[in-house]
Amino acid sequence: MSTTVLGTVLSPINIKQWCEEHADEFKPPVSNKYLYLGEDFFVMVIGGPNARNDFHKTKSEEYFYQFKGDICVQTIEDGGVVNHVIREGETFFIPPNVPHAPQRPPDTIGIVVERNRHAGETEHQQFYCPDCHQLAWDEEFDCDDIVDHFSASMEAFWADVERATCPNCNTRIMKPAPVARIETEPKVRIIRQGE
Repeated sequence: MSTTVLGTVLSPINIKQWCEEHADEFKPPVSNKYLYLGEDFFVMVIGGPNARNDFHKTKSEEYFYQFKGDICVQTIEDGGVVNHVIREGETFFIPPNVPHAPQRPPDTIGIVVERNRHAGETEHQQFYCPDCHQLAWDEEFDCDDIVDHFSASMEAFWADVERATCPNCNTRIMKPAPVARIETEPKVRIIRQGE
């Protein structure tokens, strides 16, 4: 990770080379690593595959740039899941308070820019039922470190039978396998390893 010292200009970073040097550090479920952690914002590089079935909701904006490969960012809009396919070289912007779930196949690399959270500012990690599609769990928390917190929070959720059971239809929300590929025709489908 690069951190800034006030008034110091960092050297340029070759993203491809940096990703090759850190390839073994991109591990599901999230597969993210800080590239830059500054005073106002941070930049993460996120490799595929990931293995997530949670949605992230925050009061701040998020900017995505898809450096290598194609991904799908699922959002909750008007009570349903919307699939946004982001192709290599494209950017995507998420406004505040929109639950979103990036789905990343193997050998993909994305760059995400977010602002640092103020002390006491909370965000949400949400899980929706795969059967009835209702919000099954909403954890509000003060996120000190997004790289460490999200993976640990997901693992704790999947391990807790009570939290991981939909209160509406009693479906158990299981830990997903990593994304294997994304099909876009005739409709978007997230295919996981083993399917």
